[in-house]
Amino acid sequence: MIDWSSDETHLLLNPRLPEKDREALVRLQRSVPALAAHVWIASSGTSGAHKLVALSKRALLASAESVNLHLRANSSDVWLSVLPTFHVGGLGILARAALSGARVVAAHWDARGFVDLVAGERVTLASLVPAQVTDLVAARLVSPSSMRAVVVGGGVLRGGLYREARALGWPLLPSYGLTEAGSQVATADIGGPELRLLPHVECTIVDERIVIRTPALLTGYAVEGEGGGGGRFFDPKVDGWFTTEDRGVLEGNVLEILGRTWEFVKIGGESVDLKRLEAVLEEVRGVADVALVARHDERLGHVLVVAAAGEVGSSVGLFNKRVLPFERIRRIFQVDAIPRTELGKVRSGELTKIIESLE
Repeated sequence: MIDWSSDETHLLLNPRLPEKDREALVRLQRSVPALAAHVWIASSGTSGAHKLVALSKRALLASAESVNLHLRANSSDVWLSVLPTFHVGGLGILARAALSGARVVAAHWDARGFVDLVAGERVTLASLVPAQVTDLVAARLVSPSSMRAVVVGGGVLRGGLYREARALGWPLLPSYGLTEAGSQVATADIGGPELRLLPHVECTIVDERIVIRTPALLTGYAVEGEGGGGGRFFDPKVDGWFTTEDRGVLEGNVLEILGRTWEFVKIGGESVDLKRLEAVLEEVRGVADVALVARHDERLGHVLVVAAAGEVGSSVGLFNKRVLPFERIRRIFQVDAIPRTELGKVRSGELTKIIESLE
């Protein structure tokens, strides 16, 4: 449990992380200047480097206060938490409850169990990712009458899924947020799926990139040095503004998300750095030419597959042992050759067509 009023600092890590990665992240935090009253959250770094995001408790509470205002949350509410608290999605629930006096019920995800808990505990508020909404819809589970708002983040909520869930009575509020902003940046209201900037956020668009300023922004990053040695701390903000990895359009206070930049995708609500995973695959691939591909998946948003020109069965096994469960390769597509440019870059459009012809 976090004491939001203390100067204590916490490092929150996925308990399922491989021990090697856990030890590296602990060393990384200890190698940079100490920060009081902060929470460190692991994030995917580029080029395979470990990275931590430093969020002050004050920043997390600023986000929580704004979300509470948007949801009209108070001490009569009951939150059902099924998201991990080592991510801002779950951690934010604890901060909101600390401010509002709401009660929190925690549980592991199970669609039918979730509905039973909502009914039994008279739950009024929850946060889910799209994959969990998919589970509710697939099982045709109707929302209990006590539920008044379900914030959905961690990935794109398709219009069809939104409408199906609403038809079952689930009061979904699609949202857009990021770790660096302590959780939500823009959230819908019960009147429709449009994302509206929360009161604590200023936003502008620069070259299609979403740029934000808010008291909920990160203090900075701790990034592992080359070869795993040492670490450096830096603040990515410029004059208080943070440039996100996302593209968008802003009209008034309505924000439309166009998609990610760089090589990031969402898998079951988790942000996955494809460049880091490509580096892992390169280490284990043997002599075969391979390419990692993120394919659309109705439930999880994306899943990872590999195209291979040559035998890679054992390599895929080694890869899957070195990554988190949701990052594992789900299928191998044998191809005659990986289409590449003269500089060796994968021609993704051509490769996608080849894979589609094999499905």
